[in-house]
Amino acid sequence: NSGFYRVKEAGLEYQHVKAEMPTPKDGKEFLKRFREKFDLKILSQEENEMVFELIGCDVSFANALRRILLAEVPTVALEYVYMINNTSLLHDEVLAHRIGLIPLNVDPRLFEDLDDPDEATDLNTVVFKLQVSCEMQQNSRLQKGKDDDMNLETDPNVIQNAELEKAALAAARKKAIETPGRPYTKHVYSGDLVWMPQGAQAKHFPNGIRPVHDDILIAKLRPGQEIYLEAHGRRGIGRDHAKYSPVATACYRLYTEVELVEPVYDDDAKELVYVYEPGVFELVPASKEGKEVEAKVCNSYACTMSRNYMRNPTLAEAVKMTRIPNRFIFSVESVGMQKPGVLVAEALKILQQKCLSLIDLTREQDQL
Repeated sequence: NSGFYRVKEAGLEYQHVKAEMPTPKDGKEFLKRFREKFDLKILSQEENEMVFELIGCDVSFANALRRILLAEVPTVALEYVYMINNTSLLHDEVLAHRIGLIPLNVDPRLFEDLDDPDEATDLNTVVFKLQVSCEMQQNSRLQKGKDDDMNLETDPNVIQNAELEKAALAAARKKAIETPGRPYTKHVYSGDLVWMPQGAQAKHFPNGIRPVHDDILIAKLRPGQEIYLEAHGRRGIGRDHAKYSPVATACYRLYTEVELVEPVYDDDAKELVYVYEPGVFELVPASKEGKEVEAKVCNSYACTMSRNYMRNPTLAEAVKMTRIPNRFIFSVESVGMQKPGVLVAEALKILQQKCLSLIDLTREQDQL
């Protein structure tokens, strides 16, 4: 049996209808029907957002896709933070946590998994350096644009790259914020993180590796305070920590089919179009003599299930809303590391691999 959800003023009412086809006799027949009826349509796609429709699938499939997007699609994030000097007001643990939450604009498919920090290589680790300080007074030499790179002295570290050391120190010497009557305050942003390429990474990433956003506030420094650290990133999944989750939101809702079982004219039509369900209906010239305009369904996808129209008795009788249980409107918003279309494709690959693993386990069990 199958059915649909009829929208009522007080909630939803499930109505059973006779199924078009009998229950599949085995898994092969079920899979055949699924292939014939399943469809995926992209409704809208922007830089970091995508809305698509899943047709002919069960809610378990949609929910599995959502959970994989949230917790199992891998990304790269900063995991190990080595504090060299931190005299800011933030404790080391808090500072490390804030840095770890900064999304990195790098493709995780180009890296391998890192199980042991002692086995870090250029194939599984990215390294960033942060060296910022707030001086007691403004540096007139930097203000005048007469910066001499030869005078930028830094402490040795594990990178041993003089040019990148100078770049990190130059970023740390940016002008502080001056507020009348208050000491200088230097804002430390994610853009102050300097990528330190390891091995052949400079060749493999000619455009460099940077945070997705350069304006994420990390800390605020007062005169005499300094932050000097190195952060090593690795590949991980959202199940390990939320910082690895590649999506800001991944959600779905049932498709709502909207119908007008009775014509709606003039004032009621304008009220329906402009007040109760904007974007779902439109006004067209009335087909009945003596009437000016009438409402017409133009976009069922915009329906938000507000049911405010039911306050009007005429509209409550004229409008019919039905939720289809095997059609889902899926929304994915990427954090920025990868395009939402890539994330959905990776999630489907992971789901496919899970199904294959389950098939292998059942076969092994049958052989026992």
